[in-house]
Amino acid sequence: MSKPRALIIGGSVGGLLACALFRQRGWDATIFERARGDLSGRGAGLGISGDLVDIMRGVGARFDASTGSAHASYDWMRRDGTIAFTDRRPTVGSTWPRIYRPLRDVVPDSAYRQDMNLARVEQNDADVTAVFADGTRETGDLLIAADGVYSTTRRQFLPEVEPVYANYVAWRGIVEESEVSEAALRAIEHKLVYCFPEGEMLLAMTVPGAGEDTRFGHRRVYFIWYRPAGPDALADLCTDSVGKNHGASIPPPLIRRALIDELKSAARETMPACVAEIVERAEQPLLQAVSDLRTTKMVFGRVALMGDAAFIARPHTAAGVSKAALDAKALIDELSATPGDMAGALARYEAARMEFGRKLCDHSRWLGAFLEAGGGESRDPREIIRQYGAQTLLRPVDVEALQAPADAR
Repeated sequence: MSKPRALIIGGSVGGLLACALFRQRGWDATIFERARGDLSGRGAGLGISGDLVDIMRGVGARFDASTGSAHASYDWMRRDGTIAFTDRRPTVGSTWPRIYRPLRDVVPDSAYRQDMNLARVEQNDADVTAVFADGTRETGDLLIAADGVYSTTRRQFLPEVEPVYANYVAWRGIVEESEVSEAALRAIEHKLVYCFPEGEMLLAMTVPGAGEDTRFGHRRVYFIWYRPAGPDALADLCTDSVGKNHGASIPPPLIRRALIDELKSAARETMPACVAEIVERAEQPLLQAVSDLRTTKMVFGRVALMGDAAFIARPHTAAGVSKAALDAKALIDELSATPGDMAGALARYEAARMEFGRKLCDHSRWLGAFLEAGGGESRDPREIIRQYGAQTLLRPVDVEALQAPADAR
């Protein structure tokens, strides 16, 4: 008896998780990724949940203490460097490549096809076909759309569902600890530091360094700084030095130097010295327009949306990768439970993951509403810190277990 075949559109973290899980359960699963080359250079900092760790380990993707940096508390730091509030909550921060690379290693090259740009999907009662821009046609039993926020698959079935700009942006930067003073490093050591300039918010934390090094002085420091920006301000931020507007995003090298200089000047004026130093050292910050995306359906016959193709919660939940992992696991669990009833399995998957996606987006919107240009909702920084993340929806990491030797787990 031949294996059922899954066509997975998108080879980022969500697609890799789906491929590894489906192959583990006996499916013939193949990824079709539009880009070429190694994707491990993408992304920045991200949060880790216990759910993500378990799913990665379950498919044989290495995840241990070197994959993340542990933080003991969430701390609100005043402009003068003193701590206004502490929420003692152990957590782990990492970077996107530290998750991507172990997952890529468990998916064989034969199941990962690059330079495959999806044009459209065709299906009938018996199968589904992915038609690519070069004319290639691939047919399977199920198509999984893990092709991100601008999903070609979703746009075919739900052209009206698009990201909605939240009226603020996020500036991100990563700096080598060796470029930061010891005093600044000591000030943020073992903390997830929050700063609240008027109408803004910045988070700073340590993440693993080159070669997954987690030793003091050998790691990296990551920051994300949320700043209000209405549509006109966003258009200016995404216009390069020759006057070309790049829409809702701009390649980092094309960000105007004057904007980066203004960011660093604002850091000196509004941030604690240790945080301002970190922002100053960031040679090439990244700019992201913060958006919401909520799909109205996740299943279309033999097509299932997952991850960012279905829901985008604002970054405050630090849950994007965990959500993709849980989507992929829920999908294969439902299909495995009733192998002769794909329609029923997909219906159950859609009902459960739609509810989760809506709850996550609602929470992320509450956390970020005070940042919106044009009069955001008032928030007490202490309540923001207490509610930050998605601890009511995701299982936290067991930091002690993560740091234990592998043979002790």
